[in-house]
Amino acid sequence: MPIPCPLNVFDIAGGDNTLVGIVTFDSNVHFYNVTKDQTQPQMMVMADVADVYAPMSSQLLAKLSDCRGQLAELLSSIPTMFAAAQGPESCAAAAIEACVELLKPTGGKLHAFVASLPNHGSKALKMRDGSATNIGDKEKQQALLAQDNTYYTLASQAADYNVCIDVFLLPQAYIDVATFSSLTNTTGGSLYHYLPFNPLMDQDQLLNDLKWNVSRPQGLEAILRVRCSAGIDVESYVGSFYKPPTSPTDLYLAAIDCDKALVAKLVMTEKLSPNSEVYLQCALLYTTTDGARRIRISTLALPVSDQMGAVFKGADLDTQLASLTRQVAVTLPGGMTGAGKELILARITGILSAYRKYCATSSSSVQLILPEALKLLPLYSLALQKSPLLRPDVRIDERSLWIATMVSASCPRTLGLLHPRLFAVHQLIAAGSMPPAGHLPEQLVLSSEVLDQGGVYLLDNGADLLIYMDQEANDKLVQDVFGMPNMEALLRAPQPLPVIQQDNPASRLLFELLTALRLSRCAFMRLRVAKKGDPYYPLFVNMMVEDRSTAGMSYVEYLCHVHRQIQDKMS
Repeated sequence: MPIPCPLNVFDIAGGDNTLVGIVTFDSNVHFYNVTKDQTQPQMMVMADVADVYAPMSSQLLAKLSDCRGQLAELLSSIPTMFAAAQGPESCAAAAIEACVELLKPTGGKLHAFVASLPNHGSKALKMRDGSATNIGDKEKQQALLAQDNTYYTLASQAADYNVCIDVFLLPQAYIDVATFSSLTNTTGGSLYHYLPFNPLMDQDQLLNDLKWNVSRPQGLEAILRVRCSAGIDVESYVGSFYKPPTSPTDLYLAAIDCDKALVAKLVMTEKLSPNSEVYLQCALLYTTTDGARRIRISTLALPVSDQMGAVFKGADLDTQLASLTRQVAVTLPGGMTGAGKELILARITGILSAYRKYCATSSSSVQLILPEALKLLPLYSLALQKSPLLRPDVRIDERSLWIATMVSASCPRTLGLLHPRLFAVHQLIAAGSMPPAGHLPEQLVLSSEVLDQGGVYLLDNGADLLIYMDQEANDKLVQDVFGMPNMEALLRAPQPLPVIQQDNPASRLLFELLTALRLSRCAFMRLRVAKKGDPYYPLFVNMMVEDRSTAGMSYVEYLCHVHRQIQDKMS
């Protein structure tokens, strides 16, 4: 099914002076001349996909202002042109390599849309599914590594020429996310994965992801350096960037955008004097999408204290969680999930035992004492252990996607993915209106204990929206929300089940809430219906992180477990 491509997709950062081009592929790579002197796009075919090259970029890249109509016409005709192309061969990797060659003279961004495993031509991949039942845990973890270094080498070449690669994966089955993530993580790109891709259900999410990608605040050709005052130094970085061997201090980012963050790990190189200050400075040199070269400098002065109480009082929970999550994510490829869980527990135990030792010595040892700034750290660490990063029942592509995402995710996105927001839709409908502008309904605890009989709930984790309706819901609520006569009809309805706005107050309130959540996340987020017996119901249940499940203990049990670990450490 073709996906419509409205003209406002071309309202991109950089405006009408942006150079654009289109390349398609099946078993061959097809370039299109869309320059203004062409009455209609002219196709050029590269049949040799083992020895990749690119024609002259001056013929294949044109100003958006000069070719907007031709691009729209070409995009509309592509589904018809390739309607009969049903061959199993895909040279997606060769097409990406050719586009990198095409962009080397200018730099820029490449958006690659891939629907199946590249199995033909340069950098073809082999089928390997780490979720197979006949292999061990070690082999599954090895499948989180790229198949070889060829994709990283290609990404390094792209980064050298300031080419950023964004990859949109639209498969029906395994597609080796781990290998594709080398392209995005090295060039500062974004990785999107829609599985199983359904054009009818997923076209809105895909178009919104693409439109936000090309229009969000972003910079190109960036170089970043973090400087520290005496006594502090940068030990390492974690994020999406390229660090050439010849540059010990600078990070190179072919592109940087508002949805990503870098973590710099600092170490003390000498003793610091109490009551003094340390200074941190981050300098980012980049090119705007309009072509202006700019530098942004952020300087931070922090007081030095020899009082542990002051350190814990100034602790930042979101930063602690983002740092811990990245530390776990980078150790998973080739490692073991058990080691990741042990790392989390050791980190939490170390922080909380230090607080008890230095800040709460007068408290009873039978009490678990949590610092005010980090009182939710055990909850979030439990959510991390139950996430697809470490859960045992996760497909290898999904785990690879989470690793790639968490390595560069901002603090708000990290928190959203690990600890979703849960809302009682039936209570919102009973209230009759949304809260005042800028506010959301009250969030619920992520536990099945708060789910009312006959209730309707909406869960938002920043990537997906899940709507769950209890089986005891009354017929009017089912009719108002889903347009179906009763719960029995809803349970029989096949998935994927579209949720369409109905002409009634309840449905309008639901869609007002959906819009507010999507705006708050800067993401469209597909809406899925979680029904008992369907694939989305276990996903909803797994996000109830405070409940005991196959992924781990309940929150109360986990607090007791952490407390015992602290007592053992203190004894």
